[in-house]
Amino acid sequence: MSADLPTRDELVQGMTVEIEQENGDRILGEVGAILSDERTHPEGILVKLKSGAQGRVKRIGPEI
Repeated sequence: MSADLPTRDELVQGMTVEIEQENGDRILGEVGAILSDERTHPEGILVKLKSGAQGRVKRIGPEI
């Protein structure tokens, strides 16, 4: 598990994050829902962005 990845406890709805989608693309967006039940995950916490995109959080991003 990477210590660099944000935990579920660090994420809140509306914050800006960078996610990696299943196809490997990374995008920035606002968290709409946190889908992972686990506190941590070796590939990042699964979220759904307000745009509808889903992926694993790689970092907490700057405000957009």
